[in-house]
Amino acid sequence: MNRKGFTLIELMIVVAIIGILAAIAIPNFLAMQLRAKRAELPSNLDGIRTAEKAYQAEWDSFTSAIATPATPSGRAQTTFAAGGYTSFDMLGWVADGKVRGSYSVSGSGGAAFSADAFTATGLADVDGDGTNSTYTCNRTEKSSMLSANNVY
Repeated sequence: MNRKGFTLIELMIVVAIIGILAAIAIPNFLAMQLRAKRAELPSNLDGIRTAEKAYQAEWDSFTSAIATPATPSGRAQTTFAAGGYTSFDMLGWVADGKVRGSYSVSGSGGAAFSADAFTATGLADVDGDGTNSTYTCNRTEKSSMLSANNVY
């Protein structure tokens, strides 16, 4: 008799191999998702940096903007609502749609307006663990990460 098919042992080996591959892949996939969500920060900070340079070219000084939203929203996204005369409206930059981070700009020495420098900061907690990932940029440097690479 010619029997065709797989034995139970062969099927169990295939299931075990798939299980091992899944155990390796799922944590890497989750970390990649968090990195992708955190990628909003440097992108938006570079936009703020460009807006600050344009503002300085027109008004001969940099400006500040209060933290918007006031705190990072954690896992949820928040509508970016700039408002008030000394906020991002005056700077001429607004995030597109909802954001996961909180953005602020201060002049040199924490001053509201500065002729020579500014520092823009972005904070986010995309994994909701209470530890913020932090990015910053200034007039001469593009956005860079201040927190550890494994902080989301």
